[in-house]
Amino acid sequence: MKLDVWMERVDFPVGTLVRSDDKTLTFAYSQEAVQSGSPDCRLSIALPLREEAYQDSASVAFFGNLLFEGRRLDDVVDGHGIDRDDYGRLLQYLGADCPGAVSVTPEGTGPGKRPGIFPDDYEELSAETLLKLVRSLHFHGRLPEETRDPSPVAGVQPKIAVVLHEGRYYLPRKDSRAPTTHILKVSPRHDPLLTRHEVALLALAGKLGLDVTQAERQVFHDPDTATDIETILSTRFDRTFLDGRITRLHSEDFCQALGLPKALKYERNAVTADQRFSAAAVGRLAAMVAAPGLFQIRFLEQTLFNLAVGNTDNHAKNSTILYRGDAGELAPLYDVVPITLDPRPTHAFAFNLGEAAYAEDLTEQNLLDAMSDLGFARPRFTGRWPKILAQVAEPGIAMLEASGGKQLADGIAAQLRIVSEALGQDFEIPERDYFPRNRRDARPGEGGGWAVLS
Repeated sequence: MKLDVWMERVDFPVGTLVRSDDKTLTFAYSQEAVQSGSPDCRLSIALPLREEAYQDSASVAFFGNLLFEGRRLDDVVDGHGIDRDDYGRLLQYLGADCPGAVSVTPEGTGPGKRPGIFPDDYEELSAETLLKLVRSLHFHGRLPEETRDPSPVAGVQPKIAVVLHEGRYYLPRKDSRAPTTHILKVSPRHDPLLTRHEVALLALAGKLGLDVTQAERQVFHDPDTATDIETILSTRFDRTFLDGRITRLHSEDFCQALGLPKALKYERNAVTADQRFSAAAVGRLAAMVAAPGLFQIRFLEQTLFNLAVGNTDNHAKNSTILYRGDAGELAPLYDVVPITLDPRPTHAFAFNLGEAAYAEDLTEQNLLDAMSDLGFARPRFTGRWPKILAQVAEPGIAMLEASGGKQLADGIAAQLRIVSEALGQDFEIPERDYFPRNRRDARPGEGGGWAVLS
């Protein structure tokens, strides 16, 4: 089976993806793409333009990461009897609307995406319909059965992609192949404050000078259940909206850029050194973009902020390289979730900082080693770097309580005490009520009792 691979800014297929009978994949750039030498035709840092075909490992690492979990994937798997590791056949049905500017379509059927013309390619959502969608996402974790999802979004949290213009919401018309401009993420019923916390953390990161995705809190009142449903409305950084024309910008997550299958998005899942998401791997990516120094600085800023607020889910699919022109840059910070507020998931780092896998084990030397891995020639944990941690404490915690609530402020204070103790530095953390932030992955009442809690 052959599939054409397209980029929205290119009017010919940039390559061909071939699925063999044993489900293996090969990808080859088209002659037009290779001869053009245009960066617009390159899919990934890990797949530079060349005439030689890329074999299964490299092909799966990029194209497998275009697929994401959700109802549409389940429908295709169940409805067509396709194995979940049969990426070629899954892309046959889902590749026309995979994330970003790339589309994968059956040979000869044309591109799966095109720019959108507003408002011609869109239909407005009434307030009643929008509330119905939000309510279903909140209570059931999915859209209503009869609802078409014209632009599915990656990630496990309930969300829908929309266009927002002058306060009104729109969806792409059926078969328009047009892009969206915003993501509306809805707090699930079991974690009703999730998006409120994320908005507060992103706002704080922006106040501290980090490059963050634009996001705002929106609350929908459901009169049928007397529920106020928290959501976060995020502007898509990989879109442009100019003179009524909406276009997609090419981007790739770190798994794709490093040639890693999505199963290796955490460093702890690595088996071999050459297939590992790590600070050193990010340093190699930094060396391949237009402004390596800026890339390193912004990634370290994001890493320290995530450390301070307990976001240990900053894995390789939650960092993105964005292509605005000929070369890539680090995308703004997004998906900031205070994982350490929850005792259930692991609190291990997504990637080690030096030899430290947990905040409790962190030392200043670990941070210096991580900076060296990222490519800093003379790493020093001075000036801007400890200031990020200190400012999350003061004035950050007061800001977080005002915008995110007391639980968030208490939890971040507990996280900062762990970091402060580990680094041997005083960040002047305001006095807060006790928060049961478990140390490492010890659970309350599991071997160690109260001693495992901060």
